[in-house]
Amino acid sequence: MKLFQGEATLSEILLKFIESYSTPLIVFDPERYEILYLNEKAREFLRDTSDLAALFQEDEYINFIKLIKDCHNIEEKRVISFKKDGNTKGLLLFNLYPIACDDCRLVIFTFSDITEKIKHKEEKRRKNAQLIIQDKLKSIDLVTSSISHEINNICNFMINNLKITFQAWNDVFNLIKEYEGENGEFLVGGISSSEVSIVIPRLMMSLIEGINRISDTIDDFKKYIRDGLRSEFSSINVNEVIRRVVAILNHHIFTYTENFSINLTNSLPEIKGNLQKLEQVIINLLINALQSLPDRQRGVLISTGLEGDRLYIEIHDEGIGIPKNIMPHIFEPFFSTKYSTGGSGLGLYLSKSIIEEFGGEIIISSKENKGTKIRVYLPYES
Repeated sequence: MKLFQGEATLSEILLKFIESYSTPLIVFDPERYEILYLNEKAREFLRDTSDLAALFQEDEYINFIKLIKDCHNIEEKRVISFKKDGNTKGLLLFNLYPIACDDCRLVIFTFSDITEKIKHKEEKRRKNAQLIIQDKLKSIDLVTSSISHEINNICNFMINNLKITFQAWNDVFNLIKEYEGENGEFLVGGISSSEVSIVIPRLMMSLIEGINRISDTIDDFKKYIRDGLRSEFSSINVNEVIRRVVAILNHHIFTYTENFSINLTNSLPEIKGNLQKLEQVIINLLINALQSLPDRQRGVLISTGLEGDRLYIEIHDEGIGIPKNIMPHIFEPFFSTKYSTGGSGLGLYLSKSIIEEFGGEIIISSKENKGTKIRVYLPYES
């Protein structure tokens, strides 16, 4: 029985199948890295050119050629980035199918542009994550309000007791001075009676200051939680956001450095966006800067200013810096040098994504063992 009748041959039918294949398809001679055939979809994608070198970055193109040449018996399925219109980056999902004949070897390359698919998935994941965060923030807000109420009650109780103690101290102080006049200088709780009038009030004032800081920290945290429950977009005073972040991270800052400084430009214009997301970025970048410090003598400076039609937030640390071989990968998702200490590799990736939502950009410069400078540029309201 004949499978094919008339003039139709197997090669012609195969060629028609390849030509009408639903996705772009290219047939390679892997030994010479020569394109033998491109189907219609591939020609449309490549705009009737067979120059794949222009499609990829140089290092990725070299790796791609190596994959083609080394593809012998096993099918390969990979993702590779490529240059889209406007020099933006896209993603290709591709398959390599090796075909061995008696006297030749071919590799069939099929691919599809998954850039938009990945973007939609990422957007959906981000929205779902935001809904989860919102739900958790509501729960945290209830718990925080309850804790805040109890802590503020305790703080008020302590302040009232200190006021009474301070009044009592004025009476005790007169007795101490009378006794000192009759018997000479003596110790009160290890403090010389001649200095007690300075030391005791100072200690009491430091207690009051500490209690107020506890209350302020709780209020800042409550405001941080409630800002996260507000609508997506609002007008944002960047300097106020930085001050609140520094207050929230005060203990963390003290743990890592003795040299933390702030230099905020006055009267900055406001920006539009999600306040809590901006706080998330600043917290993440500031913690990264602090964790890069090799000792507490090295410092971190956070500053703001205007440059052209944008304002900037700059975080400059005197840390260990970022190695040159790592710099090209720092914004890649799931890339981290801190997996062993709980890093997820999403910090800078998410920070960059959030800042791009604001219409801004992040620029990082670094020198090994000298430090890193991060500038976040944000468009402001005119």
